[in-house]
Amino acid sequence: MSQYFRPNRPRIVDETLEGETLVMDMAQGNYYSCVGASAFVWSALSAGCSTSETAELVGARYGLAPADATRDVDRFVEVLLGQEMIVADAPTAPSDRGVDRAALDAALDAAIPAGDYAGLGVERFDDLADLILLDPVHEVTEAGWPHPATDH
Repeated sequence: MSQYFRPNRPRIVDETLEGETLVMDMAQGNYYSCVGASAFVWSALSAGCSTSETAELVGARYGLAPADATRDVDRFVEVLLGQEMIVADAPTAPSDRGVDRAALDAALDAAIPAGDYAGLGVERFDDLADLILLDPVHEVTEAGWPHPATDH
């Protein structure tokens, strides 16, 4: 069954640079690294692709059999859900969200250089959690930074 997910914002902040996606959990203070194919999957899900569309993209890009790509994407999604990095989203296709498939493919290719497939995974770091949680960006209203919370 095809499902849709999105980053768990505003709790999660992410950026992809040179084939690596860094994801910051502002509630727990942990940060995560997704490299290569994992960054590719994160970017596809973030752009509004369903799990089946993402598996299709992964299979085509890395030469995986459809069943293998589907299995790997589903397992990766389970890990992301377990870390509360993503949440379920409305079942709408990227085209319904104004995402052009050719533009999406080009953006994914530009953000994550093609390489060898080494499986999907995320590395978790908690060494800076105390510092991240001390950041005043946490003392804000629901509108987020730079709207500081006021004491009542």
